[in-house]
Amino acid sequence: MSLVECRHFSGDTSIYRFAKAERYNHSRPFLRKVYTILTVQVLLTTITAGIFLYFEAIRAYVHESPSLLLISALGSLGTIIALTIYRHQHPLNLYLLFGFTFLEAITVGIAVTFYDVAVVLQAFILTTAVFLGLTAFTLQSKRDFSKFGAGLFAGLWILIIAGFLRFFFYSETFELAMAAGGALLFCGFIIYDTHLLMHKLSPEEHILAAINLYLDMINLFLHLLRLLEALNKK
Repeated sequence: MSLVECRHFSGDTSIYRFAKAERYNHSRPFLRKVYTILTVQVLLTTITAGIFLYFEAIRAYVHESPSLLLISALGSLGTIIALTIYRHQHPLNLYLLFGFTFLEAITVGIAVTFYDVAVVLQAFILTTAVFLGLTAFTLQSKRDFSKFGAGLFAGLWILIIAGFLRFFFYSETFELAMAAGGALLFCGFIIYDTHLLMHKLSPEEHILAAINLYLDMINLFLHLLRLLEALNKK
């Protein structure tokens, strides 16, 4: 199971169905707000991961302090629960959003210290290219991708269970299959969540939409890291 492999909001969302005119009126401001938040989240995560990756003293400290990962993961979980409850209360929701993003950035920063810089850069470039490509495809597509939600969540549960099993039945082939399957799964979630923010979510749910896409990107990045690392070992 990846470090942030979870769907905090997707199963706890009030779905709003708008008429076409209402969707059109809200679409541009809503999209601008969502992708502005997402851009800030990605920038903060990238900067934090870069600091963890390039400073040897920080890398050494992280490797000598395994409890740091547990603290950041539990803190992230607590923050996301609070954000679920208070996501409509401004400015508290923004403070919680920053806290959650910072803790997730630390988690990602810890993860990248266990990989070569070249592999991390490759995964980052691939993640960015895939996310932009899938986003552009979904925004212009007229297909209804919401019907794939059940299959995606079933795939997520399979991935989580497989993540626990790998601690008992580890093999390089199994690791490669999990990494590839996870990357494909979160490509599907990027399409699914982009479709939701276009057609299903209320304009008040900009934080929800941004976090879903942010988690999709992070999980795609982490699985691509594992995939590239596994391929390099072959």
